[in-house]
Amino acid sequence: MKIVIHPEFVDAAGFIKRLPQSFEQEGELLYDSRNKVKRYRVNDKDMVVKRYKQPNIVQRIAYTFFKKSKTERAYLFAGMLREKGFSTPHEVAYIERKKNGLFLDGYFVSLNCSYPPLSELLRKHDFDRHPADELAAYMVELHKKGVLHGDLNLTNILYHTDQEGRYQFTLIDTNRSKFKPAPTRQECLENLKRLTHSKALLRYIVMQYATLRGWNPRECAFIVFRYLLHFEQKRKRKRKLQSWIGIKK
Repeated sequence: MKIVIHPEFVDAAGFIKRLPQSFEQEGELLYDSRNKVKRYRVNDKDMVVKRYKQPNIVQRIAYTFFKKSKTERAYLFAGMLREKGFSTPHEVAYIERKKNGLFLDGYFVSLNCSYPPLSELLRKHDFDRHPADELAAYMVELHKKGVLHGDLNLTNILYHTDQEGRYQFTLIDTNRSKFKPAPTRQECLENLKRLTHSKALLRYIVMQYATLRGWNPRECAFIVFRYLLHFEQKRKRKRKLQSWIGIKK
């Protein structure tokens, strides 16, 4: 078993080392689907633990020999985002377990962030354009600094307002992100395609984003929706195939 603990949280080592044995019995359940997320109170700090779903055999081999696991990436990317000036819950530790020499499963521990997700603020059809405008500007900054969030949607962007009423954003679920010196226009626009299920909101944010970047807003909106359509069609084909051969997601 591999355990990496951030130097600022070595006082939580006992709690972290016990997690593989105590996770099922202790903690406040926050989310339980493909992955399971729980919250704990440790040394007067609220911490969140995410246990990732056990990967298939191909992924287990890959995580053992060829690529970093989701848990390690979540830990490393948190620090990389902060270095670039973006808010994200501070990494505490990660755990990797092996079985028969292969990666089995992993846990990622971070400080808790109690801010609400943007999906709660922008879910109405007549959405508030103020936070939408600030989100568009935030996405411009994110992309210009080389960050492409791997699961970019409004539930993975938390928000609060500062003393001057400006919206401040915090990124979560960042383990699939990519960091590039200078993402291309195509990469940036494709990254926006799953930002929201609301087509009106997506169109508005993309056009604001394009304006800030000096790109043609209508052309960029068309490109993003083309990417979205292709993504949805691909997902439908995959689900039909899985259903036909009897594979559950």
